[in-house]
Amino acid sequence: MQLASLYIPFEGGALHLKRIFENPDGPPVFLLHGSMENGKIFYSKNLKGYAPFLAKQGYDVFVLDMQGRGESIPKMSKRSLYGQVDVIKTDIPLSLLKIKEIKGDVPVYAAAHSWGGVLLLAYMARFDHPFVNTVFFGVKRWISVRNWDYFRKLRLGWYFLGKILNPIFGYFPATKLGIGSDEEPINHYKQINKWIKVGSAWKDNKDGFDYGKVLETKALPPLLFVAGKNDTLLGHPKDIKCLMNEVKNAKKDYWYLAKESGFLNDYGHIDMLSHKDAPRDHFPAIVRWMKENK
Repeated sequence: MQLASLYIPFEGGALHLKRIFENPDGPPVFLLHGSMENGKIFYSKNLKGYAPFLAKQGYDVFVLDMQGRGESIPKMSKRSLYGQVDVIKTDIPLSLLKIKEIKGDVPVYAAAHSWGGVLLLAYMARFDHPFVNTVFFGVKRWISVRNWDYFRKLRLGWYFLGKILNPIFGYFPATKLGIGSDEEPINHYKQINKWIKVGSAWKDNKDGFDYGKVLETKALPPLLFVAGKNDTLLGHPKDIKCLMNEVKNAKKDYWYLAKESGFLNDYGHIDMLSHKDAPRDHFPAIVRWMKENK
């Protein structure tokens, strides 16, 4: 298996795009991480995870680190002004242009984890795109559940500690709190909060573009929404179904990763991508879905 770190220049820095492949002529797959994480949600140092699995199946995989995250440069700081709007309008388009430069004008498969799926849908609403189909792992827009995890992780961790610590660090210090694998830019944090509340409008935070309204009619490629039984907050099955209802004009499939559904384990928000059983459980089924839904 081969790996390459591609750096895509933009005003103020460079995006990191990790390429993982065995077949350099294989169909391209674009992977987008979510909030408080980076591209390594899809691969580990010893090449385990969803991206290496796809590479072994013959795909040419490209994993983005959003601005300030992972190996993108510069690192996040108090001077970092980018937010989720920049992911939609800069990070994703530049990544897809780089893939086109390498692969030519060919269809691209896509997948996203958690909040990355919201940003990818927003990109698909706003622009023409090359996607054959898209897999969403634990992707929700609203958080409607009210349980212990909601009060502990969201109310206390995200909102309360964010209010205190964001002015000190200039970003939400997720790694320092032990609740994420990367920090969250302060503008990204603020923009998420405007979209995540139940009933909130899905509009661009800068120019008012109405993603929700567009997604009521715009035709999208086949979409697979993957939920885990043990995902109690950040991708709760109930909230994933709410997001599915916001996307009107697409073939949509929903999978519930639970023993009762025939899978080996009851999966959670992170281990749906990292569990040691995933490569012999739901990953092969997802690849079959990708091939059958074009």
